[in-house]
Amino acid sequence: MSDIINVLPDNIANQIAAGEVIQRAASVVKELVENSVDAGATHIDVIIKNAGKTLIQINDNGCGMSETDARLCFERHATSKIKSADDLFNLHTKGFRGEALASIAAIAHVELRTRHVSSEIGTSIVLEGSKCKEQTPCTIEQGTSFLVKNLFFNVPARRNFLKSDNVEYSHIHEEFLRIAYVHPKIAFTLYHNDKLEYNLPISTLKQRIINILGNHSKERLIAAEQASNIINISGFIGKPEFAKKTRGNQYMFVNDRFIKHPYFHHAVASAFEGVIPAKHYPTYFIYFDIDPQLIDVNIHPTKTEIKFQDEKIIYSILMATVKHAIGSLNLGIDFENISPIDFSAVPQKGIPQQPTLTVNPDYNPFHSSKQKSTSSGHGHFSSVKPATTDERWKRIYESIQENTPVESTEHNEETQTVIKSIIDEQEDTHVEQLAAFQTLYKYIVARIKSGFIVINKEAALERILYERYNRYLSGNAQNSQKLIFPETLTFSPQNSDIVNDLLKELNNLGFDMEPFGKNTFILNGVPIDLLEDNAQETIEQLLESYKNNLLSLKISKKNNIAHSLARSVGKKKNKYLSEEEIQSLIGELFASESPHISPSGKKICITFKEKEMMQLFG
Repeated sequence: MSDIINVLPDNIANQIAAGEVIQRAASVVKELVENSVDAGATHIDVIIKNAGKTLIQINDNGCGMSETDARLCFERHATSKIKSADDLFNLHTKGFRGEALASIAAIAHVELRTRHVSSEIGTSIVLEGSKCKEQTPCTIEQGTSFLVKNLFFNVPARRNFLKSDNVEYSHIHEEFLRIAYVHPKIAFTLYHNDKLEYNLPISTLKQRIINILGNHSKERLIAAEQASNIINISGFIGKPEFAKKTRGNQYMFVNDRFIKHPYFHHAVASAFEGVIPAKHYPTYFIYFDIDPQLIDVNIHPTKTEIKFQDEKIIYSILMATVKHAIGSLNLGIDFENISPIDFSAVPQKGIPQQPTLTVNPDYNPFHSSKQKSTSSGHGHFSSVKPATTDERWKRIYESIQENTPVESTEHNEETQTVIKSIIDEQEDTHVEQLAAFQTLYKYIVARIKSGFIVINKEAALERILYERYNRYLSGNAQNSQKLIFPETLTFSPQNSDIVNDLLKELNNLGFDMEPFGKNTFILNGVPIDLLEDNAQETIEQLLESYKNNLLSLKISKKNNIAHSLARSVGKKKNKYLSEEEIQSLIGELFASESPHISPSGKKICITFKEKEMMQLFG
């Protein structure tokens, strides 16, 4: 029998490794910047063009490499970080496997220019698809410069799977921040398409966070710190009143390495329980300092997942630390009754006792009580009066027939049956309004001839707002209410770029905004139906949803904006409705193009027929 086992050539083996290590341009940025950090650099420049598809350039002033090391660094499993298996459990550097540079060289055009601190002449190496095309001496300052061009040039299938430039750059931006947040003693700059996005000088940890988030975050952070014989915890958490409805600015680091750890995230969320509203997410920057022998970082190619020997103990220490920091604000908490925390000698197989908090139930720092509201001023429904005549219901039915897209024949037939029943109900009883009421706060029940329908109020509102915002974005701009005193809005550099890109659309939606310096905008007016809302919070929620949609949905820019704003505003306006508002919601819903399903894919209404109800009762 002939042999069938082949030893793969190095170039193919490197391309396979690249599939694990280099998923997109952000992976290249992560690996190269981490190498610069390990090289002892105090200044690192990151230069990106076309979201990394055309160029990724990383310059640093680290120790540099000798001529021999510059050539060897591209060999697979070549590393200066470990020499034996025991070193895997005593790691103080970021990279250690020796796969990154070999993987990058296998799927891109790479140019390396470097000079070691002890040399006067540097080395320049040019590679294409793992093949060295040129190696010559060069003149360069101490440090290293990597240029990665034409990513995935020889793996076109991988290149075709890359997302849009906005999506790919958002991943690069996130990887950049994960390193910048944990190394305040290193100066960083980030350029994208020749535009300076970040210029972060050497600073303290808190100042680094403020430099990234903006000066408005200065008063929003609380220090959290706790020492123990197992782990030392430090960092900052956001004040509860600034918790957001969207995830973001939640970072954990272990020994200066970013990690994802849902179990420890749950510890932080549990500590905030009772002091932030439901479905809100706190900001936190948590830094762990632990003996490397008590963790294992070698369980995932990207090294963002780590195993801990004493997870349960660390969970308790972390939750206690965050609770203690929150208690220092005295937010309705009896701080004097918080049990003291002493973790100087935590038993290795024990769980420390959690501090107890006494909460004042009458204290409400958020002013977000659910109030029954009546329709007055500028409500969240249009000024169109609810249907009161047979002719109006017939026009609604005709509108549905003309405008409903052929998304699902089953759904369309069901919707038309419901509307026909509503029309029949009107004709048979000659009443001016449908018999409808709200129950369980979330649902509206309306009687029809064949039985009744149950409407998911939040999903219905999202559909109504989505189609309304689409009309505004299509040219029929919404009126804006001028503010007596214009507001100044400040965003992060990434969000500022998105706001600039969406400025025309935001103006069509009623946000009268104009740029005013770096990352700052002047708000002169707001949409009429959002006059009482916090404009900064509303726009930030829109941006978070917009970015998430870029990653998960393939929809047009206009639909993305309409969808994002409809979701954020719909949840905010999902209040107790008056009878008039219930009638208005039903009228607008069944006049929409797709009243059976929300833009998020949720079912809006369910029909219960009389025969089905009779069967339930035997």
